[in-house]
Amino acid sequence: MKINVKAYAPKAFGCIGILAFMAFMLAKPEYYLDSARKGLALFATSVLPSLFPFYFCSLLLTYSGAVGAISKLGEKPVKLMYNAPKESAYALFLSMLCGYPVGASTLCELYESGILTTSDAKKACAFCSTSGPIFMIGTIGGAIFHDGRIGWIVLCSHYIGAILNGLIYRAKKDKKQNVTTLRTYDVDGVMSKVVSKATVNMLYVGGYIVICGMLVDTLSLIGFENATSSLPSLLGQSLNAIVYGLIEMTRGGIACANVGNAQLACAIASGIVSLGGLSVTLQNYTFLSKAGVGFFEMTLRKVTQCLISALCAYLIGFSL
Repeated sequence: MKINVKAYAPKAFGCIGILAFMAFMLAKPEYYLDSARKGLALFATSVLPSLFPFYFCSLLLTYSGAVGAISKLGEKPVKLMYNAPKESAYALFLSMLCGYPVGASTLCELYESGILTTSDAKKACAFCSTSGPIFMIGTIGGAIFHDGRIGWIVLCSHYIGAILNGLIYRAKKDKKQNVTTLRTYDVDGVMSKVVSKATVNMLYVGGYIVICGMLVDTLSLIGFENATSSLPSLLGQSLNAIVYGLIEMTRGGIACANVGNAQLACAIASGIVSLGGLSVTLQNYTFLSKAGVGFFEMTLRKVTQCLISALCAYLIGFSL
């Protein structure tokens, strides 16, 4: 019997990685308990209070029948630019207002309601996956860099990157399909559905934040920062920020503050926020996979958005 190496190699590599991670946890249980506590504390004290109200309100808007009214305002731009249905404007609005992973979850809701097709979701996720202004201005600009200008540059380049990214994946208009309108509920039905769904989805977010934080701490444990310290200062600092940002967005942003060149640090931070790291990628995929969007398709769209946003931030960053 022939063995399909191409099919089994990724699974084998993944299993080896998981077993290695488990071995580290068994070897250093106190270290990883502390890492998990830090991740849970970050989620409970920062992410949950800032994201849950927005997530709750976004679901409340969706199930209260606000999709049609808000979609109407952005119907012409999204059809002209992306050949996308008007409802994708609604997902873009909520994504820009609330941040990750609200854009992806909204596309999932619209797909499960029969409003969007899989093809629609694939087009829309190229420009409906953004961070929120509170994180970029407050956390990146204020708390991490202590420079409001950087927060605004990251925000502008991030949104420009998302808008331009959608043009890359613009497809020919699909054949007209019959879609349904989103079902609306009475007040009691809306509240119970929204609270239960928002709570469960927040647990997904928290779980990914904890696990990805532990992965970043594993890099520190094996001496990644010591290895990069032997490189030229700017290169080592940039590499730390990029690698940490590939795993967890906030940890990558913190590392960006140590990059000696403000213009480069701003560009890296914008790229990290646009990519979202493994944590946000898995959060988005939790929802987009239900709409038929493949992991590779979703990740490719985030990579191109990351590159565009980083370039925009670098060009704008000449003012720093």
